[in-house]
Amino acid sequence: MKTKNLLLGLALSTLTLQSCNVLDIDPTDTYSESTAYASIKNLDLYVKSFYNVFYSNADINVGANLAMDDGVSDLIKYSWFNVAEGSVNKLFYYDNMMSPDANYRSNWDDMYEQIRRFNEYFYDVHSGFADKLDSDQLAIRTAEVRFMRAFAYQELVLRHGGVILRINEDRVDDHNQRAKARSSEEDCWTFILDEYEKAAQILPEEWTGSEAGRLTKGAAYGMKARAALYAKRWQDAVNAALEVEKLEKKGVYQLLSGTSKDSYMQIFNTVNNKELILPVYFQQKTKQHMFNHFFCPPYDTEKAGLQPGTLGAAATPTDEYASAFDIKVGKDWKSFDWTHLNEYSEGPWGNRDPRFYASILYNGANWTGRQLELYVGGKDGYMDFSTSASQDYVRTSTTGYIFRKFMDESDNINYVDIESTSYWIEMRYAEIVLILSEAYARLDKFKEAYDYLNKIRTRVGLPILAQQSTWDNYLEDLSKERVCELGLEGHRWYDLVRWDIAQKVLNGQRLHGIKIEKTGSSFLYTRVECDTQDRKFPKKYNIFPIPSSELRNNIMCEQTPSWK
Repeated sequence: MKTKNLLLGLALSTLTLQSCNVLDIDPTDTYSESTAYASIKNLDLYVKSFYNVFYSNADINVGANLAMDDGVSDLIKYSWFNVAEGSVNKLFYYDNMMSPDANYRSNWDDMYEQIRRFNEYFYDVHSGFADKLDSDQLAIRTAEVRFMRAFAYQELVLRHGGVILRINEDRVDDHNQRAKARSSEEDCWTFILDEYEKAAQILPEEWTGSEAGRLTKGAAYGMKARAALYAKRWQDAVNAALEVEKLEKKGVYQLLSGTSKDSYMQIFNTVNNKELILPVYFQQKTKQHMFNHFFCPPYDTEKAGLQPGTLGAAATPTDEYASAFDIKVGKDWKSFDWTHLNEYSEGPWGNRDPRFYASILYNGANWTGRQLELYVGGKDGYMDFSTSASQDYVRTSTTGYIFRKFMDESDNINYVDIESTSYWIEMRYAEIVLILSEAYARLDKFKEAYDYLNKIRTRVGLPILAQQSTWDNYLEDLSKERVCELGLEGHRWYDLVRWDIAQKVLNGQRLHGIKIEKTGSSFLYTRVECDTQDRKFPKKYNIFPIPSSELRNNIMCEQTPSWK
């Protein structure tokens, strides 16, 4: 008899539960099928344990390698050469740092282990263990599991292309037990889109009270829209996104007004706000993360009473990212340009796009009751990037910036046993608007494309963009808006790959930062390279290799041609 891990209280849940659901039996670690399916209450605990798939893919829930999807893009620079054993810096500097034998960004084993658990659930339901439960309530829980299995496959396909579909619901198709060939990427996308559609037909529009945060109809249609966009099925992306728009018109979702710094910040600091479609919630001590620990301003170390060099600045925003945000000069909004600094009456940090202040901390920014000193010799400091081992574990920015988005300003973080609980945003309504814009542009409907793109701009007080009529010209506008709106939310690397511009942006390039030097009360700003050599990002890096372990265990699985 198989046993089930049931969720106790908040552990492994994305939900904002304020109290524990109590099992109908004495709590232990595992339970039999008869217990797991004894009541909807017990089944909920079992199903909520599956929500771990979202934690596994949340960039703020960084592990030892500090892997962020946007970390392998032009938005982020890892500060000292051997940070996280040099996994990111060395990927760009050395040949063959990604291979079938070693790929720190692959989640192959984790996703297939979770898929096995999802398939066990379907097997149990088909085997009759849940026959005594209310059929409508059971259908909703099954739709949640169906969504999560599709999401796990989507994460695999995004990285590896066509993968092995183990989707038999009448028996557990375990990837460690038998050989099976890869399906085509096209077939994988078809399965994923169909699964999201099935889930959307059953999931509720909203969950209320302590159940807020569970999967909904809008999340299913939203993720279907994303998957269809990545699969280049433009009309499917439009159709799914319009289903989410219908919910927005009913008041389920809202594109929050963001014309000021504080109003836009509500997206990231207000639990259950109307822009969130799929949030991933944390709770101190029971399910917290170390995003602040690794990336906070360096002087927070002393504030926390810890040894210097313990916390912060392991990776920081690049100037490519920071300078993407427009600046208001007089009555006009203009692209920011360091060569025009004398035109900016409030310096480089005043009058910027409100999204800048929600995304990036800069020299002089207010942070937990103090002003940051991100200049040479300041409390938070600055250092030139170097490959020298003497710089290893020096906690200082090499770009002159610090992350703001997803940082936790709670007063009670002590960085010992109490870490950050800021929530991850897997999807929000702004992404839906951008999906509609892009999919319409792909269909050569540029009026509709710009109608949606300008919704993103006008909600933060920026003027509308002039309509372009070619994909290449439109892409310049779209790319900038997706950086300013969705930067650090895990989209940029996938955008570069699917737009086929990853090599143009990353290969043979060097990223930049701002070196700030203080003289009296004045500052000197110098735009500097924060790479010591040109980056390497060959075409084959656009898709991950199949792990060698899978090839050894599965004789029917073939390697991707570019990795043979």
